[in-house]
Amino acid sequence: MTPARGGGETGPVRIEPLRENVLQVTATRQELAVLVAAARMALEAMRRDPDAPQDALDLLGRVVADYDAAASDRGTAGGGPAG
Repeated sequence: MTPARGGGETGPVRIEPLRENVLQVTATRQELAVLVAAARMALEAMRRDPDAPQDALDLLGRVVADYDAAASDRGTAGGGPAG
């Protein structure tokens, strides 16, 4: 394990296949928060781009909305609106 910034220890993010097209991701809350924040930034940039593919916008918007709903159900910070 490597020391994390700000103290504590974390292992690397792990991605393991469970079955076809389904993965299990193991990450700290901070690592997940960074990934979701990046997804929100990408979504906002894509919304401003008239050439952004609609299917990618729809999928990314749905992923962020699903994260927010799951975080809300668990009582954790969701980070903001997806739509």
